[in-house]
Amino acid sequence: MASEAEVARLFDGLTVADGGRARAARTRGQVFTPAALAAAVVELGLALVRRPARVLDPACGDGALLAAVGARAPQAVLVGIERDPTVARRARRRLPGARLFCRDALDGDLAVAAELLVGNPPFVRSIRLRADDPDGWRALRGRFAATSFGEWDVYGAFLERTLDWLAPGGAAVWIVPSRWLMARWAGPLRAHLAARGAVRQVIDLGARQLFAAATTYASIVVMGTGGGPRPMRLTRHDGQAWRGVDLDVATLGAAPWIAPAPGGGRAARRQGADASTLGAVARIAKGVGTNADRVFVLPDATVRGRWVEFAGGAIEAALTRPCLRGRDVGAAPRARCLVPYQDGELIPWRELSRRYPRAAAYLEAHRALLEAREGGRFVGDRFHAFGRPQNLAFLLDPSAKLVIPDVARAPRVWRDDTGALPLDSAYALRPRVDAPPPWRDLDRLAALFTDGTVAAWLARASVPLRGDYRRMKTAILAPMPLPR
Repeated sequence: MASEAEVARLFDGLTVADGGRARAARTRGQVFTPAALAAAVVELGLALVRRPARVLDPACGDGALLAAVGARAPQAVLVGIERDPTVARRARRRLPGARLFCRDALDGDLAVAAELLVGNPPFVRSIRLRADDPDGWRALRGRFAATSFGEWDVYGAFLERTLDWLAPGGAAVWIVPSRWLMARWAGPLRAHLAARGAVRQVIDLGARQLFAAATTYASIVVMGTGGGPRPMRLTRHDGQAWRGVDLDVATLGAAPWIAPAPGGGRAARRQGADASTLGAVARIAKGVGTNADRVFVLPDATVRGRWVEFAGGAIEAALTRPCLRGRDVGAAPRARCLVPYQDGELIPWRELSRRYPRAAAYLEAHRALLEAREGGRFVGDRFHAFGRPQNLAFLLDPSAKLVIPDVARAPRVWRDDTGALPLDSAYALRPRVDAPPPWRDLDRLAALFTDGTVAAWLARASVPLRGDYRRMKTAILAPMPLPR
């Protein structure tokens, strides 16, 4: 494993400007590797396997990583796999002596036993893959632990297959987004890798941007064969220096792989396992996604008796609710949202037209736009549905709740007593009915966001985004231990 000093030497100061801006490009989810980043990754790999006989890149793109290997280990046989014929031709011109194959490394069995693997696999979320390549999406869905749950990402399947491509004693160094360490979709992947003892070290590169063609919060994942379950070294920059901590990932399994609470060790791990968490005492739910805010969200709307007046006309007030975006948290809602739902269920179009004729006329005027969403998924009598009506019954409950933004530099919270509907850039939070008495108090829960508790947790458990913004989504907040 790389020491903190070695990590600093390899990755400090590594940015897009290091030769990557002109060459970085994005094609079919592939972000080509800048030369300086390729050199750092290869140097890390060659420190693990000093004279590899065979080096594999199963998603080699234009060959940047293999070229860096060839310059430093000329004895190695270079093997590259690239599914895009145009990009594969570029790699062949760059690496005339390499063994390059134009195919998908995830299709069938790839019979390669490499002493060293280096790679920067495609970053393609399943929702995008389904829209752009339905056959590819169907081929991967459910085939791997990494592609069996939620909005998975293609790179997870490459991580899962790694040990199948390595010779005994071999090692792999990947460049992948860091969100797999905490994302819900990656829980089955984490459990699979933990059971096999596959991951030796993760270097979380935080908010530093390495690719000109994409905003990506990257990590370097070091994997190896043999040895069974073992601790994993997590190395992150805390704003002052690189720090490393060993995680018992065999125990964590599918849970988020994050650093233990300050004062770590077995006692702290036991305390963290036994302590109440925010998710145990409160439900945290993502706001609704209309997929057409320009139609459903009515900015600066005014309620006048039975009607809501706005720039586009007037509709029945009974079919609207105040609404909050993440950027609105901290102020009373000014916009209203047209909500064609009752008790969490879509009101049938014929019934809506009869009960709310003005709202129906307004929606009908926007039918073409609403039906065009997601490739025509809403054509027909459900054209007025929200695109992502998740948690709708909970969100429409008129009882008091807390609303927090999805992304913020510092934790913000708003107590909502108006029955406002949070949109998908915000989250709603309410105590669970079985929460211990102290945590049934909404104001006490709100204090966690203002007294530094949530801020301290985010600094440890979340990936900093560009500008030092932080995500405050369910997967990050739910495991937060509550103060005793």
